[in-house]
Parts: sequence; structure tokens; C-alpha cells
Amino acid sequence: MDDIRSCIHQVPIFQVLPQDSVLRLQRAMHHRKLEPGQVVLTAGDPVDHLIVVARGLLKLARMSPGGREQVVRELGPGQFFGELGLFAPMAAEANLVAVLETDACLLRRDAVQGELKTHPPVALALVEALAQRLAEAERTIGELALMDVGQRLASELLRLAGDPHTLASGPIAFEIPYSWAEVAGRLATTPESLSRRLRSLVDEGIVSVQSRRVTIHDPEALKERTF
Repeated sequence: MDDIRSCIHQVPIFQVLPQDSVLRLQRAMHHRKLEPGQVVLTAGDPVDHLIVVARGLLKLARMSPGGREQVVRELGPGQFFGELGLFAPMAAEANLVAVLETDACLLRRDAVQGELKTHPPVALALVEALAQRLAEAERTIGELALMDVGQRLASELLRLAGDPHTLASGPIAFEIPYSWAEVAGRLATTPESLSRRLRSLVDEGIVSVQSRRVTIHDPEALKERTF
């Protein structure tokens, strides 16, 4: 029950709901504990639940005919998948897979739709979340079209590092929450190409890398690599 409760309270769009609505959603949810690599949905599966991450990390990833992975989206604690399916029948456009040990909650579509009809502020918050997803998708499309691999890597490292104001003082260290192979998939490149660009940043003293731990020593130089 604690995992289910945390699912509800971590999702911003549900925070405007009264207690009776929260209790109804909790009764409509069920919990899943996922191991790394476990598949939640396969591309083409119907999406009839809102899937909320309570703990861990999920990825939405496509596979090319040649076996190359393209990470479309990642979902951490408080984030959710399946919101488009709340408005119309849909199928998963890619595989939804656990990256880390993950606690997720599945909430039936009809239960969410009932609260949307009763509480318009939740519907508005959901539309805002969809608009944010669209903006992120447009940014990703723009980066793939206009940036080379080195520029995309620099941009991704800056995003993973967090607050841009903290970066201004540098250096800053952080842990990448997934493998470098998955970073390559996210950036639509090969692990070999990513490794070459990362090695160049290390050789120039802009960053240092120990396994998944990255330290940005020269944030301004890294920002310049995004142009």
C-alpha cells in the first residue's frame, strides 16, 4: 500500500485532488515490482493503463531492424506513461522497459477518466504535461537534425548535471542513471562513436569519467561544444 500511496502523491497532476478521489484512485491501482531489463509493454501492445513510476527508472525504446536501440523517453519517480491513452485507444509506440529496479503502479484508464470529468483542474494539469512532452519531443527532433554527436553529447551531459546556475561555478559531479550504451541510444548514435567523443572531452580536461560518474571541470567549455 505504501508504494501505491507514493505513486499518487508523487504525480503533480493528482495533487489537486481531494482525499476521496485519491482513495478511489488508490483502489483502482495495482503495484508492479520490476527488475532491470524487464519489459512492461512491447511496441504494439494496447495502452489501457496509466503507468506511474514510484521508484527507479523506465525507458521507452525502439529497436531498428539491425538491432540498434533508440531511447525515446525516460521516466523517473513521479513520471508517467500512457496519458495519451486516456483520451483515445492507442498502442505503445515502443518498448517500455525497466532500466533499474523499479516500483511502478498501473492505474486503469476508466478510473482516471472518471476523476478528469469530476475535477477539471486535473484535466488542465494533464494537458499541460502533454504540452511539455511535445516541447521536449520538438527539442529532441531539433537536436537530431541540427547537432552532430559531439554537440548532442555535450547537451546531454549538461542536462544530466542539473541546475545550469550551479554549473556556472563548476566543477560538478553526477552519476549517469543508465549505461553508456543507453546514452548512445538516447543520442541516436553508436557506443563506439559516443566513446570517441567522450574521450575527446576527457583528453581536453573538460570532463573526467569513472564508470558512470562524470565530473564536469569546465562547464563553459562544455557549453561551447553545444554550438
